[in-house]
Amino acid sequence: MSTLEKAINLLQDMPEQSIEKVYKFIQVLHSQQESIDVPSKESAFGIAHKYANLDLLEKEREAFENAMLEKHSHN
Repeated sequence: MSTLEKAINLLQDMPEQSIEKVYKFIQVLHSQQESIDVPSKESAFGIAHKYANLDLLEKEREAFENAMLEKHSHN
């Protein structure tokens, strides 16, 4: 039995007032379906990588280590 047939069977058992509510809900879903923009499934890393400053990438890799050495060195 298809989903449509299952839905029709349920609707046939419902009172008229409930069917009106279901119909209004379906209208809203249908109108939103045309305007829904499905987001891409790109990872956060992929998105952030687009904006990465490649010139600073090497410095950023060592930045934490350098900061800790500077902070905790006993000169």
